[in-house]
Amino acid sequence: MIALNILAVAIGIGLFFALFLSQMLGLAAGGLVVPGYMALQLTNPMSIALTLFAALLTYLIVRTVASFAVIYGRRQTIIMILTGYLIAGLFDVFLANLVTWVDLDMVGSTSGEGEAQVAMLESNLLMSVMETNLIGYIIPGLIAIWFDRQGVLQTLCGLAVTAVLVRLTLIILMPEQLAAYEASQAFQMPGW
Repeated sequence: MIALNILAVAIGIGLFFALFLSQMLGLAAGGLVVPGYMALQLTNPMSIALTLFAALLTYLIVRTVASFAVIYGRRQTIIMILTGYLIAGLFDVFLANLVTWVDLDMVGSTSGEGEAQVAMLESNLLMSVMETNLIGYIIPGLIAIWFDRQGVLQTLCGLAVTAVLVRLTLIILMPEQLAAYEASQAFQMPGW
């Protein structure tokens, strides 16, 4: 059996559905590679929410800067991607420091407080926050570009439809590889 890279397959399927959605409904899915990445993260809603928040923040920052400076065309595209990259990097550093802080706080505690902190660490909310990471460094900028071009709601709708279609196609075509990919991603946390 041929070993396929699940990310490459997801991006390829995403390209197909992005073209289909664009031709049939006139909606872009937030960039050509974005639906493939999002489809692989649909089981991690915190990562999707953080990525979309970074994209919205990128869009608002560049839009604010554009009211003071002349930004259009290629310059705007590059500034959107660069701003999204920087915001994603800052979020990544923050999440890694959060994990380090919680880890160091547990090590430095006395025996009575240690048990309470372990119970706090095992809470679902804290673990989901610690497992959260952005979906790539370029993805927020790509989504922000389409927020600017076609609107936030239209981009989110197009992205949601396309990501779900890609995910369903992956479930049908390669369920074992998808399960293996998700299992490998479950043990990766920022800063660990």
